[in-house]
Amino acid sequence: MSKKTIFFMALLITGNMIGAGILAVPIVAGFAGFYPSLFAMFFLCAAMLYTGFVLIREINEEKQDTFNLPSLYGQHFGVSGKWITSIANMTIFYGVLTSYLAGSTQLTMILFNIESSFEPLVLLTIFVLFTSLAVSSITIIERYNSFFMLILAVAFLSLIGLGATEIETSRLSNVDWKFLPVAVPMIVAGFVFHYVMPSLCKASKWSKEIYKPVLIGMAIALFMNILWLIVGIGVVPKFGEVSLLDAYVTGVPVTVEMSKILGSEIFLVVASIFAIVAITTSFISIGMALKDFLEDIFTNSFNLQNRYLLFAVAFLPPLFISYLYADIFLKALGFVGGFGVVILFGILPSIIAYKRANTKISKLISRFFILVFCAMLVLTLLQTFGIIDIAPAKG
Repeated sequence: MSKKTIFFMALLITGNMIGAGILAVPIVAGFAGFYPSLFAMFFLCAAMLYTGFVLIREINEEKQDTFNLPSLYGQHFGVSGKWITSIANMTIFYGVLTSYLAGSTQLTMILFNIESSFEPLVLLTIFVLFTSLAVSSITIIERYNSFFMLILAVAFLSLIGLGATEIETSRLSNVDWKFLPVAVPMIVAGFVFHYVMPSLCKASKWSKEIYKPVLIGMAIALFMNILWLIVGIGVVPKFGEVSLLDAYVTGVPVTVEMSKILGSEIFLVVASIFAIVAITTSFISIGMALKDFLEDIFTNSFNLQNRYLLFAVAFLPPLFISYLYADIFLKALGFVGGFGVVILFGILPSIIAYKRANTKISKLISRFFILVFCAMLVLTLLQTFGIIDIAPAKG
């Protein structure tokens, strides 16, 4: 792999992670506090990197164009395992794409002060633009993604500079560990790059150097998340009319609350552009991954090669769900992180690693991560069914 290819793939991986992490994490992480959330970020970043490497190894061993996650899980968990995980994976894809369509529609309406009656038209326009890019060739995707990442970097640095003037350092020292489990699903969702690995492994001709762009992309995303966490928690208070709680309840990105505090029209414009571009880069990479995922099912399970049916199954459900439930942004990401991601990209790859382990240390590491991801899943289930309630409430 050339340095140029490694760089472009690293940006694609970063773009895949930035949308969910940047827009959603500060809202829920703020209740636990900066230091607990920082610890969770480093730990969960390492955990997701571990399981990602497991999947890369499995995919690279096969070296097949249509070998994607359905076939991979089918090898290790049988036919029933293949279909259960495929359905769960589709839920993740739809949840993420739905959240991005809904979130970008909200931000566009705010940015251009568009009347609510035009919301369906805005949603449809964004859907057409996003999906057109997502179904393009990998060469075109890399080109456009690099362009969007440049805009994202400029907007991000501008936001950091503008927001840093209003940071209250005392807010960074507030710690409440009991709220950390609320943030964990969002943080996990913000460090998922696993969707795109079958596509990128194929694009790299199953090169062993694919680990390089993964590490670079993950490092960039982690650094940006930490900076944004500092600004988000430092600028926006937990409670009040304009607060993290207000964003949590209404389901808007933290940039909306920050713009109110700063009272800057420039910040509002830059924040909206940043948020929309962040969502765009994620939508492109995940949409590409969904297309390749379905191609595996269509080709290897049903012997179908209908491109238009493939696109319809991939992208129409998120469009309809976004239209029916416009406020689903944070709810969708929480569901994705808490259930789908933890199972498919946490527990199952760790089990595969355990099955493959041939040393005591590798078995110990895989067991550790199995327990970690299982604990996340149990905690999320307990919260979802109201057995425990640690959600933020007005103070």
